[in-house]
Amino acid sequence: MNAFRFAAYPSNDLVAAGVTVLVSAWFLVAAGAILGDPASPYTQRVVQANTEQVAMVELPARSTPHVHYTVRVMGKRTTG
Repeated sequence: MNAFRFAAYPSNDLVAAGVTVLVSAWFLVAAGAILGDPASPYTQRVVQANTEQVAMVELPARSTPHVHYTVRVMGKRTTG
């Protein structure tokens, strides 16, 4: 481990904790600035409402599928 010590502080743990608190506070402020920033008009996509009327038809429910598929897997076994 590095033998360097900060003379003004009682331990290196205090310096590490201080740096951690400073960095955490910086990221908290940056996150607040990002969330509080208004949306840019250049990145907004204009969505036009569809005015056509679409008729919905409900099909009767089937209890069994009308198509049956059989899947065959063919391969060769190797002894090893």
